[in-house]
Amino acid sequence: MSPQLGGILTALPTPFAPDGKIDVDALSRVVERNIDGGVDGLVACGSTGEFAVLSEQERMQVVETVVAQAAGRVPVVAQTGAVSTAEAIRLSRHAQQVGASVVMLVTPYYEPLSEAETAHYLRTVAQSVEIPVMLYNLPGVTGVDLAPETIGELAREVDNIRYVKDTNADMSRVRQLIHRYGDVISTFGGWDTLILATLTEGAAGVVAGSANIVPAELVSIHRALQAGELDRARAEWSRLYPLMESLMTVPFISAVKSILGSLGLPVGVPRSPLMELDADTADRVAAEAAGALGAPAPVRATPGSVRRTSDARPLVSQADLAPSRHFVDGGYVDSTSGRVLDVVDPCSEQVLCRTPDGTAEDVDRAVAAAVAAKASWARRVPKDRSDVLHAVADRVQEHADLLARLESANTGKPLAVSHDDIVGTIDTFRFMGGAVRAGTSMAADDYLDDHLSVIRREPVGVVGVVTPWNYPLMMAAWKIAPILAAGNTCVLKPSEQTPVTTLKFAELVADLIPPGVLNVVTGRGDVVGARLSSHPDVDLVALTGSVSSGRAVARAAAEGLKRVHLELGGKAPVVIFEDADLALAASTLRTAAFWNSGQECGAACRVLVHESVADRFVDLLVREAATLTAGEPTVDGVEIGPVVSRAHFDRVRGYLERAQRDGARAVLGGGALEGPGYYIAPTVLVDVPEGAEIAREEVFGPVVTVETFRDEDEAIRRANDVPYGLSASVWTDDARRSHDLPARLDAGTVWVNSHLALANEVPWGGFKGSGYGRDLSIYALDDYSRTKHVMHHHARS
Repeated sequence: MSPQLGGILTALPTPFAPDGKIDVDALSRVVERNIDGGVDGLVACGSTGEFAVLSEQERMQVVETVVAQAAGRVPVVAQTGAVSTAEAIRLSRHAQQVGASVVMLVTPYYEPLSEAETAHYLRTVAQSVEIPVMLYNLPGVTGVDLAPETIGELAREVDNIRYVKDTNADMSRVRQLIHRYGDVISTFGGWDTLILATLTEGAAGVVAGSANIVPAELVSIHRALQAGELDRARAEWSRLYPLMESLMTVPFISAVKSILGSLGLPVGVPRSPLMELDADTADRVAAEAAGALGAPAPVRATPGSVRRTSDARPLVSQADLAPSRHFVDGGYVDSTSGRVLDVVDPCSEQVLCRTPDGTAEDVDRAVAAAVAAKASWARRVPKDRSDVLHAVADRVQEHADLLARLESANTGKPLAVSHDDIVGTIDTFRFMGGAVRAGTSMAADDYLDDHLSVIRREPVGVVGVVTPWNYPLMMAAWKIAPILAAGNTCVLKPSEQTPVTTLKFAELVADLIPPGVLNVVTGRGDVVGARLSSHPDVDLVALTGSVSSGRAVARAAAEGLKRVHLELGGKAPVVIFEDADLALAASTLRTAAFWNSGQECGAACRVLVHESVADRFVDLLVREAATLTAGEPTVDGVEIGPVVSRAHFDRVRGYLERAQRDGARAVLGGGALEGPGYYIAPTVLVDVPEGAEIAREEVFGPVVTVETFRDEDEAIRRANDVPYGLSASVWTDDARRSHDLPARLDAGTVWVNSHLALANEVPWGGFKGSGYGRDLSIYALDDYSRTKHVMHHHARS
């Protein structure tokens, strides 16, 4: 049995797509909006959901969608009354099967029945299921008005009839139900203008379509009444009442759908015979809804908005850390230098640990170990190397929680982000372990008379790797997995700011990877990185990092004519056309722009939006981004952590200060958050002029700039007018445009109506200042291999 229902239950609308089908994605977004607003339950396929114009299968689909999206966070009430008793029983049993908490039975509406016939119908359907039942008295639609006495008798007779929703505007009837029959049935109001009166009278709650529009506001009123704060409840209700009154004097379903659309949550229009609101009415109710919600205003970070843990226990202990030494030839070794580098927790600004400040001699020792191991590792058949990579993936999975905590302790990432990194790390090793066993090449054949050509794919040799601080372990995996899969050995330098998980990884897999195949040397780029790039026995250098780091590596590698693999920065344009799904774009950018605190080379950081929809899109984006919570890794609900270091914190602040000084306007955030730690508020900047520094250079923080364009050609020109070419996205419902424009964008990855969706099966890498070479996919195996043509003369005399 479900827990006792009470409070604010939202009667959800049923969204329809342009083709007339149910829009499952929009329905899921409506569910999330209500849950985020704090409602106590959801009602699927009630009168606001247009149940009378839905087929039986559609009603089942709606209930399934709502139950799945709610995922047990709040109870789901499924309205299952139907045009026949048999259909109502089928719908009720289906609702019980898919996990609904309660079924709600509307009084029969296929023809007016007597009270005795109605009671028989309700009794029969209620007894067909085991979950609680809510009766739904809807005389305005059904023509049958159940008397309080009948409702009470049914509740006494049938054990699982627990609730009633009464849509009468007559409060005397509601009082009878509450006070005369409250011992056997809980009453819910269903007339939106009487919400306060119903709750004040002592009803268990209300089922309200208006809760789709103002969920948090109605929840606040209910909580005030529970706390005995009647004056506060009345004050809040007085602000909502004009909206409620308007909703009850116009076509209700049409009004709810129209307002949701005006709030950036399009749910389509009602089905016939219901009509859309006329433009004037739609504008009026939208304005009243805006008033009830409060006029949109700039949202700025305020002191104390970083959520901090009250748990005194550290995220990791010293015993969790790997030895603070280099990892060379299968074990930990001391540095030739006694110098160490502080590794700082960016949440607290306290030193987490210290690692060796490596030297050129340390690199030489590691390269010698890699050279000694490369022949035997290269001779292993693909299956043997594959087995090692799968064993590595298993080992990482066994220690996933520890690695996630270490990553969060070192970088400040929310634990959810760190866990996602570990999942990506595991999948990278598994993919490369499989891909190396399925290599392809051109067919062996006679391409010259009497000569058989065979193409061999061989390892490059020793690969020097430099990884960044934004995804320490996952970026290491993106390099290590294909490098080892292709038969190479590796010397890796992690960022001196975030070496913790790379060193721990080496410790965890030391017994799986032969000595010398994987080596880790910590230290600074201008020493360790420079020596890797110039070392004569390093055959290829792979770097993920900044453009300046890429240039330095390429220059050093040029002396020895060694190959270079560079994955550098990005400034991803997000090109939004007037026909795009703006709500989807805004909700996607909530993640794609601010994931990992914007420290992501593919982040959706530069919006170019058509001028006709710019204001609406900005409002939607601000509403989305304003819900992000900054804080420490272990605090529930935190999505934004600090940036990685004091130097980077100052760099991002400098960009923001210069941008606002030069005329850009922050409609969200715009600066740092107060307190310890390197926290930058999620920021949206508008009025950004073309060519502005902040719109051309990689900020690498939680910052989105918004510019406008007039036509397609201008959008493409400006999207390409940056030094980078890593990724981009196009947002449009025009099929031809969606195929044409990606070819015109100068970026290695272009998403259409999406952003920052990655998979190991597809390549990742850029053009122009974003470097060359490809991570992920079989193309990475190509990058870490060399082809050899062997030609056999087989003519016989």
